[in-house]
Amino acid sequence: MSSMTSSSIDPLLRQAKTAVQQNNKHQARQLLQQAVRQDPNDYRGWLWLATVAQSPQASLEYINRAEMLAPHNDTVQKARRWAEKRLQKDQVADPGSDRSTSISRWLQSKTLRWAAAGAALLLFVLVGVVYAWQYFQSNGNAAETAVLNNNLIVNAENSENVPAVTTAVHPKPTATQTPQPHVPAKQIASTGSDQPRATWTITPTPSPTPTPTPTVIPTFVNPNYQDAVRPFGVGANERWVDVNLTTQTLRAYEGDTVVYTTLVSSGTWDHPTVTGQFRVWLTYRSQTMDGSLLGYDYYLEDVPYVMYFYQDYALHGTYWHSNFGTPMSHGCVNLATSDAAWIYDFVSIGTLVNVHY
Repeated sequence: MSSMTSSSIDPLLRQAKTAVQQNNKHQARQLLQQAVRQDPNDYRGWLWLATVAQSPQASLEYINRAEMLAPHNDTVQKARRWAEKRLQKDQVADPGSDRSTSISRWLQSKTLRWAAAGAALLLFVLVGVVYAWQYFQSNGNAAETAVLNNNLIVNAENSENVPAVTTAVHPKPTATQTPQPHVPAKQIASTGSDQPRATWTITPTPSPTPTPTPTVIPTFVNPNYQDAVRPFGVGANERWVDVNLTTQTLRAYEGDTVVYTTLVSSGTWDHPTVTGQFRVWLTYRSQTMDGSLLGYDYYLEDVPYVMYFYQDYALHGTYWHSNFGTPMSHGCVNLATSDAAWIYDFVSIGTLVNVHY
C-alpha cells in the first residue's frame, strides 16, 4: 500500500476523445487506463473509462469510483443512471444469466443428493423384504415338514386296517390329493418313544450371493479446499481472480476453468484483508511502498507487480519473506514474485477480484 502521485491527464483525455470519434474504442480504453494510472484521483478518467468499458458491470464499477471522488457532480449522477439502465437491459436480454446457471447447478446437486438418498432407502427396503421372505419361508417349510411327519405316524398306526390291494393301485395324473387331518407339531412327543417316526429336518434355503462391489481408487482431496463459483456478472470466458483467506490460496479463472493456483499471505488478524468483490483499478510493474504515510512502520522499495483492487489494498509480489500460506501482511495479498508476474500479465484494469473466507 502506498501514496499516489498525480499529474494532468488532459492530453490523454483529448487523445481518447479523438479515438472514440474515430470509433476506435480499444485505443480509447488503453489511453484512459493510462490516464487513471497517471492520476487515479481525477474522476474524469474513471468517468470516461466507463463509457468505453466492455461490459455494463464494469461501467458501473468505474462510475462508482468516479462518484467516490466527485459525489455531487451532476455528470457523474447522469452517468450512473445511464449505466444502471444499460445493466438492466443487458440482464433482460440475457435470461440465461450466470445466476440462473448457479441456481441450476445448485438444484442439480440437490436433486442428485435426494436421488442418492432415495436409492439407499429403496435398497434398504429391498434387503429387509428379502430377509423377511427367507425367514418366513424357512419357518413355513419347518411347519409343513412337522405336519407331514405327524401324518406319516398317523397313517402308520392305521396301516393294519388298510386293504393290501390299495398298494397295487397306480396313481393317476388327474387324481386329487386326499386332505390329511391337521395335527399340531407339538403332539409328536405324545406318541411314545418306542414308535418309529421320520426325522424332523428343516430344508435349508440358499442365501443370495452378494454382488461384489468394485474397488474405489482413493483420491486425495484437501479438506480445506473450497471451489469458487463464478460471480454474477462475470462472462463465461471472462478472466477473474479468487482469493480464499481461509486456505490462503489464490486461483485465476477463465470463466469456470481454473488456469493458475498458488499460495498467498494475506493480512494478519490486526490488519485483516478486506473481503468482497472488487475490480483491479490501478497497476504498477514496480513501486515504492511507504507505510509511514498510512500510519504503518514499513518502507519497501521496488515492490514488484502491484495490482490495486480496492483503495490501498493490492495483490503484489513479495521479496522480503517466503512464508506463503500464512497471514503476514498489513492487508495486501502477498505473492511470490514469479506468481505475481504471472497474475500481473493475466489481469487488466477492470478484472474482478473475489476475496472471501
